[in-house]
Amino acid sequence: MQKKKRARKSKKQYFGPEVDVAIIEYNATEDTEVKSRIYEREIRKPMEKLVENIIHTFKFYYTDNVPLHEVQHEVVSFLCEKLGKFKPEKGSKAFSYFSMVAKNYCILKNRKNYKKLIETKRIDYDLSIEIADSTPTADEEGPDLEKFFEKYLEYWDDKVELYYKKERDQRLAEAVLELFRKRDRIEIFNKKALYVYIREMTNANTQQITKVVKDMKLRWKHMYSDFLEKGYIPKEKIYEIEK
Repeated sequence: MQKKKRARKSKKQYFGPEVDVAIIEYNATEDTEVKSRIYEREIRKPMEKLVENIIHTFKFYYTDNVPLHEVQHEVVSFLCEKLGKFKPEKGSKAFSYFSMVAKNYCILKNRKNYKKLIETKRIDYDLSIEIADSTPTADEEGPDLEKFFEKYLEYWDDKVELYYKKERDQRLAEAVLELFRKRDRIEIFNKKALYVYIREMTNANTQQITKVVKDMKLRWKHMYSDFLEKGYIPKEKIYEIEK
């Protein structure tokens, strides 16, 4: 007699539609006790999990020596301040909205802490994802390249979505830029190792990574040329490349 297979229970989403409902109820009341009760029962844990996933997915590990759990608490507190700005009537889903808010907050915080970590050491990185076994210090190379890195990252701050319309390509571009931000802490990486690193951040395959990296490399060359000529990268300039 064959045993009947048990139907697998569908895994409950940690941040499902019920969280949207809870946030709507939270925003609909002025009673602080009711707000607190709704938050503790329905919102706090999903928010904490969302922030935890954002931090680890995008490797937001520039914490200025602050423990990650404290960073997570800080980001969750920031999201709580934004609960009232969630507007479901505009077609927004809470998960998408708060994921974007958390990600943008972490990017800004990461960038601020990153600036504190810039030292003399740098990586000779030309966006072909080739890194030498040992890298000269900024003092040996001169300050210009470090200045270019700063301007390059500033340029890309609000340009990723302009150049890359697909969410997957945006994640890939952001992963590559994150390597630039971490260049002072990467000791020795070869091409294969960096592709694995990006793949872990984005779940993309090598072909998808190569496509975005190639595009960024071509734009890099034009930006670096402008920087050498003008001393800066024109923020309003759009760097078109031949496909």
